[in-house]
Amino acid sequence: MRRRPHFIALLFFALALLSPGRDTVAPEAGPPAPAPSATVKPASDPSQPAAVSEAVPAASAAAPDPAQIPPPTVPADTEPNPPGAPDAARPPPTLLARINGLFDIDLPQLYPPGTFNLDFNPHFSDLVRRDYIRISTGVRWALNENLGLEAESLAYVTHHLRHGNAGYGFGQINLGTKYLMREWPDPAFETSIAFDTQTPVGHPPVDLTDGRNHYTPSFVTEYHPQKYPKWTPFAGANYDFVTLSRVPGTLGLNTPGGDSVSFLGGVVYDLGQIKWTFQSTFTTTAFTGGRAENIFSLQPSLLWFLPRRFTFNSKTQWIVGLGIRSTWGPDGYQFSTNSRVRAEITFRQFLDRLRQAMDFRR
Repeated sequence: MRRRPHFIALLFFALALLSPGRDTVAPEAGPPAPAPSATVKPASDPSQPAAVSEAVPAASAAAPDPAQIPPPTVPADTEPNPPGAPDAARPPPTLLARINGLFDIDLPQLYPPGTFNLDFNPHFSDLVRRDYIRISTGVRWALNENLGLEAESLAYVTHHLRHGNAGYGFGQINLGTKYLMREWPDPAFETSIAFDTQTPVGHPPVDLTDGRNHYTPSFVTEYHPQKYPKWTPFAGANYDFVTLSRVPGTLGLNTPGGDSVSFLGGVVYDLGQIKWTFQSTFTTTAFTGGRAENIFSLQPSLLWFLPRRFTFNSKTQWIVGLGIRSTWGPDGYQFSTNSRVRAEITFRQFLDRLRQAMDFRR
């Protein structure tokens, strides 16, 4: 019982150390203190010289102004937000690349210069719709602030959940380049011109591709209204040059089999981790010769960029999307639903994970 007061005192002392400090206001700085002067002390013996003693200046009790203290510098190669930081402190993700099947338009945006970005997009809906699952894998390289390159492969693997056996392999290769014209034709606009190719390869299932080579130049411009920063309207057009390939394929419904021109437009509503997209496309063969066919489609979608707290603070950006598509064309009305799960990771992060895996095996 005699030691309890000492224990309580130690407990209060520990709580005082762990508790956050209170904000203190520094007193206003007064006029500068006068310089210390020498004090002459008379000597008791007249024959001895007087003793001179210097006054010691008192230490200033004024605390420095917190506003004048510069913030700590962070090295350029250090991540500004560590994996344990809350998602509110991180910058919101940006829709920098198209997501096939949900948002097929490549907006005039690029990844940071020098970045290698790897994409992995399995089509999980094929587990119930097809005898095989399609897996899209791509790499995007931003050479500088204005030029980007990309390459994508479409692979297929039999999942054995159904009776068919399609084998495995690569069925299509896509290549593309994009040049970004920033703040053109006005500082509130961004414009890009691109050229993409789509080529069937190998011996894929007949319903994997349309069996045609596509060479498509295009341009897209987007507008950033100052009064509505969450809204990003966009518009563009492309010309699709089509030739037959040696790989057999199946032409889908309401899909032109030859050259065509497309006009597109839509809007992106950005809510941070969640993004609503809406795009409309009008495709016609009236300007390319032959029989005129007109195809009109509407495609709204919802994209959710998963916060890191849902992915165990992983640096990989996971995207989950849902969308619907309504199409009117020469084959009648067509309605479909799409879902996508996509993983984005930089090449540097991929190498870091590979090194960690090799060290773990050792």
